[in-house]
Amino acid sequence: MDSVNSNRLKPLGSLQLMAVIMVVIVHFGRSDCFFMGVHWMTFCFIYSGFFTAMHHRFGPGYSLRDHGRFMWKKVAKLYPLHLLGIVWGIVVAWLVWDVHTVNLKALLAQLTLTSPWIPDRQYYFAINPVAWYISDLFFLYLTAPLLVRLLRRCRPALQAVAVIVLLALEFAAGYCMTGENGMTATGLYLLFEFPPIRLLDFAIGIVLYNLTRETWWTRLQSRVTTRNATIIELGGIATAAILFQIEKLFLFDHCYRACCVVAPGIVVLLATFLLTAANGGLVSRALSLKPVVALTTIGAEIYLLQYDVYFLMDPAFQRLGLHLYDAKQFILYLAVLLLVAVLTHRFFTTPVKNWLLSKAPLRLTDQGHR
Repeated sequence: MDSVNSNRLKPLGSLQLMAVIMVVIVHFGRSDCFFMGVHWMTFCFIYSGFFTAMHHRFGPGYSLRDHGRFMWKKVAKLYPLHLLGIVWGIVVAWLVWDVHTVNLKALLAQLTLTSPWIPDRQYYFAINPVAWYISDLFFLYLTAPLLVRLLRRCRPALQAVAVIVLLALEFAAGYCMTGENGMTATGLYLLFEFPPIRLLDFAIGIVLYNLTRETWWTRLQSRVTTRNATIIELGGIATAAILFQIEKLFLFDHCYRACCVVAPGIVVLLATFLLTAANGGLVSRALSLKPVVALTTIGAEIYLLQYDVYFLMDPAFQRLGLHLYDAKQFILYLAVLLLVAVLTHRFFTTPVKNWLLSKAPLRLTDQGHR
C-alpha cells in the first residue's frame, strides 16, 4: 500500500463525501434512511483510522513534542470550523428562533470538546447537535499513537481476531441494553456518541491499513488489471449492499447503532477500492472525476454546518408553505448547504488554518507530519 500513490485513493475520499451527504439526508430527508445514516457515520470513523495509520508512522522515536505538532495541525484544521458552527448556531437561535437563552454549561462543554463525555442530551446535542463528532475525533487523534503502535506490534491475524472479539462484545452489550421498546437512551449514547466506543471503529481502519501492507495483499493487488477492476468494484458494491440488507433485517433491532452491526459492509466497501487502487475500474474513475474530488475538501464544512443552514432556511420555508423534509425542497436546501460549505472553506477554514499553522509554537516541518 505504501507503493500506491495517495492520489489513487481519491475514490475513498469521494466515498467519505457521500457518507457525509448521506448523514445529512438522514437528518433532514427520509426517515427510513436512518439505518444507512448509521452506516455512513461509522464509515467516517473507520476511514479516519485508516488514513491516520497511513499518513503517520508514530515510530519508536515519536515524542510528546511530535504529538504536539500532530494535534496542533488537527486543531488548526477542525477547531475553528467547530467554533464557527457553535457561534452560528447561537446567532441563528437568537435572530431566527427568538431564543435568547443559552445553556452556558452545555456551551462550555462543546467549546472544550467534552460534551460527548456527559451522558445527557442537553450537552452532546446542544447548540450544534453534530459537534460531538469533532469531539470524538479529537479523542481518537489524541490516542492514535498508542493505538497504532499497539496494533502494529501484533500479527495481522491477531489484530483481526482482537477486533472480531471486541465487535462480539459490543453486540452482546447492545443486545443486553435493548428491551421491548428498543434500546435505552443510555444505551444509544454509549454505542454512538461516547468517545471510547469509537476506538473500535478507529481500530478497524488501522487494522485494515496494516493488512494492506502484507505480502499476500500486495500479491493480490498486483493481479488486478484495469479490465477486471470494474467487475471487482461492482462485485464489492453488490456484496456490501447485501450485507447492509442482512444487517438491517436480522441484527439492527438487536444492537441498535452498534459498530459491529455495520462494520462488515463498510470493510468490504473500503477493501474493494483499496484493492483496485493501482488500476481503478469505471467506478473508481467516476469517483475520481475532478468535480467530485474538488468537493471532498468541504466534507467537514457540510457536516458541521448542516443544522445551522437548516435552522436559517426553515422559517422562510414555513412562511412559504414549504417544508425542507419534502424531497424537492430538500434538494434546494442541499444546494444552499454546498454553496455555504464552499464559501466557508474558501474564505474561513483555509485562511484561518494557514494562519494558525504559521503561528504554530511547534513548527510542522518534520517528515511524517504532513
